[in-house]
Amino acid sequence: MVTLVLLGVETIEPRGIFDASFRHMVVDMTYSHDIATVLMWTMLFTVIAGLAFKSPRLAMIVLGLTLLHEAMDLLVGFEHYWFGQPSSPDAPVFGLGLYNNAPVIGIFIELAVCAGLIIWYVKKRASVGKPVSAFTQRVLWAVLVGCTVTLLPIANQSLASLFS
Repeated sequence: MVTLVLLGVETIEPRGIFDASFRHMVVDMTYSHDIATVLMWTMLFTVIAGLAFKSPRLAMIVLGLTLLHEAMDLLVGFEHYWFGQPSSPDAPVFGLGLYNNAPVIGIFIELAVCAGLIIWYVKKRASVGKPVSAFTQRVLWAVLVGCTVTLLPIANQSLASLFS
C-alpha cells in the first residue's frame, strides 16, 4: 500500500504523518487491499513463488500468508470493499473497520496476535531442534510488539494534537 500511495495510485488522508490518527484516517486501498485485488495478488504471487522457486510448499506458504494478512485486515483494519469505494450505500462493506471505529481495540488485537505468533514460532523451532536465539527473540518482540505499541498514541488523535 505504501508504494501505491507514494506513486499516487492510492491515498491516505490526512497525508501528514503528524496530522493522522487511525480514528480519523480515510484510506483508498482499491489496488492493494480490496477483496477482488487481494484475490488477484494472492493468485499471482502464489503462482510466481511456485514457479520461480519450483516449490509447491513455498507457493502454499505465500498463499497462506497473503490470505492471513487479509483476514487480519478484515478483523482489525479499515473497511474493505469488493473493488473501490461503492457508489451505492447498499453495496457490501467487508471487515469490522476497527481502525476507524475502535482503534485501541484493533491495536490490542494486533498485539495479541503478534505475541501469539512469536510464542508459536519460538516453540515450533525449539520442537524441531532449531531454537531461536535470545537476540532474535528480542528483535522479534521489539519489532512486532514494540512497533505495534507505538501506534497507541495515534489511535484516537494525531501527534500534532497530542503535542499542541
